[in-house]
Amino acid sequence: MAEVFKILTIVLPIMCILGFTTAASEWTYEEVLTWGSKFPKCNGARQSPIHLQTSKSYFPPLAPITFTNYNVPLAGNLVVKNNGHSIEMEIPPTTNGARPRISGAKLPGIFEAMGCHFHWGSRTSRGAEHVINGQRYDAELHIVHKNVRYATIAEAAANPDGLAVLGIMINIGRNVNRIYPGLNDIFNRLPNLINYQSSVPLGRQITLSQLLGDVNTNQFYTYEGSLTTPDCSEAVCWNVFPQPLYIPLAQMQKFWAIRDNKGAPMINNFRPVQAYNNRVIFARG
Repeated sequence: MAEVFKILTIVLPIMCILGFTTAASEWTYEEVLTWGSKFPKCNGARQSPIHLQTSKSYFPPLAPITFTNYNVPLAGNLVVKNNGHSIEMEIPPTTNGARPRISGAKLPGIFEAMGCHFHWGSRTSRGAEHVINGQRYDAELHIVHKNVRYATIAEAAANPDGLAVLGIMINIGRNVNRIYPGLNDIFNRLPNLINYQSSVPLGRQITLSQLLGDVNTNQFYTYEGSLTTPDCSEAVCWNVFPQPLYIPLAQMQKFWAIRDNKGAPMINNFRPVQAYNNRVIFARG
């Protein structure tokens, strides 16, 4: 029994951080306003997402984010999954044996990429988690990283400097003719991921930089926050890029067709913005 508990303490936080859950029935977005009654950390003072505002941000001399191995192809068979709350993909090491990493800016160390997942709205509402200068975009991609100083994600999630997440805004655009390799590969697999627990190979080798598209990574907001799903651990250095990627309506419609563990449409899988609580928001660009 002790060994089982030890395994669970390592595996379950990993599942939470990458957008997974121990069981899709443990929490729902319909109950988002009462998460704190079951998951006390969701009542914390350093919660995410938040409303990012240029007028309330500080622009100190700030180094850019340094991306290492982001342009090196990811190794192994990449698999995209429907976990009942989101569409997710674990990020393996690259073909050179090392994981993609980020450092610089306000990051308290070096962070290695572990996984990514999406948040979106519906036909009648937008679903990005962070709101930027009063605007909520249609969807948001999160790339989750672990501080290399910690051996496991469980250990990282227990420390305020344990995790770093990149937030990429996605919006529906008209007459969009820009192709985003990597991202489009994921979008094109969505019709095969309608049902809960379905999974599909990505089918080709990509680099993690391809998920960033043509976003200006020199311009970003950064602040201390939390995971946006239970257990809402306050262990995240957020780095949110305000410039959105524009995709055709037809690609976004594929997200709206996804189903959750109950067979219902998986829509509006985003958490409302949380209070600042005297936090300092830094910005660059």
